[in-house]
Amino acid sequence: MVSILLVEDELIIAEDMTNILEKIGYTIIGVAIDFDEAIEILESEKPDLILLDINLSGKRDGIELAEEINKRFSIPFIFTTSYTDAATLERAKKVNPVNYLVKPFKKEQLYTAIEIAIFNMAKKTDTVTQEIDENYGEALIIKDALFIKDKFKYTKLTINDILWIKSDGNYLEINTLNKKEIIRATMSGFMDRLNRNNFFRTHKSYIVNLDYLTKFETPYVTILDTKIPISKTFSEELLKRIKIM
Repeated sequence: MVSILLVEDELIIAEDMTNILEKIGYTIIGVAIDFDEAIEILESEKPDLILLDINLSGKRDGIELAEEINKRFSIPFIFTTSYTDAATLERAKKVNPVNYLVKPFKKEQLYTAIEIAIFNMAKKTDTVTQEIDENYGEALIIKDALFIKDKFKYTKLTINDILWIKSDGNYLEINTLNKKEIIRATMSGFMDRLNRNNFFRTHKSYIVNLDYLTKFETPYVTILDTKIPISKTFSEELLKRIKIM
């Protein structure tokens, strides 16, 4: 799941936001009311996204906290604030939030702000894919993770946890140690955007993660305990790869 840190000094608002986000399917790793509490959490946890109020308890506000987040943690954040004056907006723009949400807001606005933020995060990376489908929605690659949209939430899947990928028409079945996900994408397009050396195409319908390779005996490779077919052409290429390794 996508993990979120709330930095909000009004506890009733923080509780409401937590309830909304958890119902959607996001994970709240903590709530901080000021600069120091937020830094303390970030020193031990690394959320995917921060919802950051500009007006905080204590001497330092959310924009000063954003500067520290950019400097030390490089985690994207959305400003949540009731301030819309020109001076605050000018200060806020300089720290590059991925979105800006004005209070009071509805749950639909909160959901939309997070969705736009996740998409903007993906656009900033070199390896980004957007595959659209009415059932599965967008699949975005952001740094080391695949974010799969299902109705009103994004599910985070760490790329290095993928064991193998199977193509079925215009859909890809992504298998990990613990679960299986389905997205709409072509094998070749996904492979190009994945752009990682440990993923290897063994067949027109299969990609495997070589980090989990336990056996190679044509016409199969074994990923942990599962046999995956490998064609002759890809078999020769894999032999060359193994010799180099």
